[in-house]
Amino acid sequence: MVGDDKGYRFEPATLTAAPGDGIKFVMVSGGPHNVAFDAATIPEAVKAQLQANMPNSADFSSPMMMNANEAWTVSLGNIAAGTYGIICTPHLAMGMKMELIVK
Repeated sequence: MVGDDKGYRFEPATLTAAPGDGIKFVMVSGGPHNVAFDAATIPEAVKAQLQANMPNSADFSSPMMMNANEAWTVSLGNIAAGTYGIICTPHLAMGMKMELIVK
């Protein structure tokens, strides 16, 4: 997760992963950042499992990361294939979003 003179963004903006993978998000610069799944992109049958896989989180949103090198990991264990939208809540208006494709 980056915020600099080029803007606010997730790098990469699209990530493909497999069910069971763990995805580690690292705050590089320009915080605070968080990882918030767009609830509209989460199938109803997946919501309970995804929330259970998200440590220290609520409402499909990670804690805020304030300092460089802070990290947060989400497990895709038992998560159905599909495309999930992810945003950084503080920087959504600046276009900070990504797409997570689970295959």
